[in-house]
Amino acid sequence: MRTSKSIVAITWDGKSSPMDHIHFDVEPAFDWLLYDYSGAVTVAPISVAHYLSLKSECKGDVMQNIYASLISTPLTYIGFLDDDQIISVSDLNKLFFIANLEKLDVFQPSLNHDSYYNLRQFLHKPGYLVQDTYWVEIMSPFYSEAVFQAAGPHFKHSISGTGLDVYLIPTIQRLIGKTKTAVVHGVQLKHARPIRTDNRVFSNGKTNLEEIRYVQGVCRQMAAENPAHFDSDFHFHVLDRRYVHGVPLAYKIQRIPRMIRNLYKLIVDASYR
Repeated sequence: MRTSKSIVAITWDGKSSPMDHIHFDVEPAFDWLLYDYSGAVTVAPISVAHYLSLKSECKGDVMQNIYASLISTPLTYIGFLDDDQIISVSDLNKLFFIANLEKLDVFQPSLNHDSYYNLRQFLHKPGYLVQDTYWVEIMSPFYSEAVFQAAGPHFKHSISGTGLDVYLIPTIQRLIGKTKTAVVHGVQLKHARPIRTDNRVFSNGKTNLEEIRYVQGVCRQMAAENPAHFDSDFHFHVLDRRYVHGVPLAYKIQRIPRMIRNLYKLIVDASYR
């Protein structure tokens, strides 16, 4: 009989205390995968269901190796956390509960407002349990088995992992019909370290921004070969959008009607207090 369990993969530098940003307040309803990206520690330093020790450069490299290791392992969801992300086991249990309840294919917890972050759209929004989105960022993504298995062979396109989140995963989701994507505001996570991928040159000779553009090209080619799966909205919001430092003026202008609606809602809510 095929049994599956969700997995949370967390990285470790091979030197510090592993998983020291996790609050072990309850028993996990999932399995841990500890990933030593130094490649120096052959034996797991703590008891975990899965352990990998491979010298790796960055998030995409890590995800590619984990995919290769778990390709035959049944699972429900898999999440990828860095070693500086603060969250409790009970919150991770709750995250999987909400994902299952909402039938999510791709999701992430929202970020605490005191997190280091690049993208404001993923910060916690009080009053929401889940909020639909086109994609979740590479910082802490969670994928269903179907999405993970379909996307895994393409993780090789980005060592940094950038571009896999905004272009690859949404494109794969369209191709396989698993498009329910959300930020789970019912659970919060803190990113405790500044972003470190910017301006690095990886072993493939590319910076993270060059990798983003490369993955965008790969995904545009997938869409061109399968046009029936991709409508104009997807091209506008995902495939044709450039993700660089800052937000293009055209997208800022589009926010104005939403800002006015939100201001109106705030005033109405205040009138009932």
